[in-house]
Amino acid sequence: MLAGSLAANVVLWGQVREAREALVELKPHTIDIRFSQFMGIHHQQAIALSQLMLDGQPTGLAGIARRITGTQLRELGEMHGWLKLWGRPLQPDRDDMTWMLLGQQPYNAELLQYLIDCGNAPEGMPGLATQDQLQQLRQLPGGLERDRLFLRLMLAHHEGGLPMARFAAREAHLAPVRRLAGQVVLEQSREIQQLRSMLTLSQREVVAPDAGESLSGG
Repeated sequence: MLAGSLAANVVLWGQVREAREALVELKPHTIDIRFSQFMGIHHQQAIALSQLMLDGQPTGLAGIARRITGTQLRELGEMHGWLKLWGRPLQPDRDDMTWMLLGQQPYNAELLQYLIDCGNAPEGMPGLATQDQLQQLRQLPGGLERDRLFLRLMLAHHEGGLPMARFAAREAHLAPVRRLAGQVVLEQSREIQQLRSMLTLSQREVVAPDAGESLSGG
């Protein structure tokens, strides 16, 4: 049993090492690098927002907050892992989004509008909560008002990140980056529907204590 387990681990480690080496050998394009950096920033704030809802105060949203935290931590780890393998910084050295003009396909209305929105966004990307909004979420006592604010902020956050993810799913040069971007599109589109349903429910002055659990599948 032990010998078989050790042999399986050796094979698995060899496969992981080969995958890492293959990813290093593939030359990342600016799109691959910038997507990993900027979506990383996006994910970091989603994690921070979700963890605020897991601070022990009363909330009906613990389930979806845990789901978002887990999913985005896993994806963030993958993106940061790529950047380290490529010898690139985790944070971009510039805050403009003009790298999204480097795709092969003609510009579409969503992309152009997204770039305009980025230029107008206080935090550099649409959907990112401002420091004042984050502070408000921290200071509100647990309850319906705080839950509603979280739902509004996370809904805007997810909607704001979708155009970037859709762009990378089409235009990233490396297959692992396209795969992760497509995964972000699918997951966040599903969560947007959940967040909208929960926000509608909250407008009726009720958020069921297990709503986050049932809607998130957690």
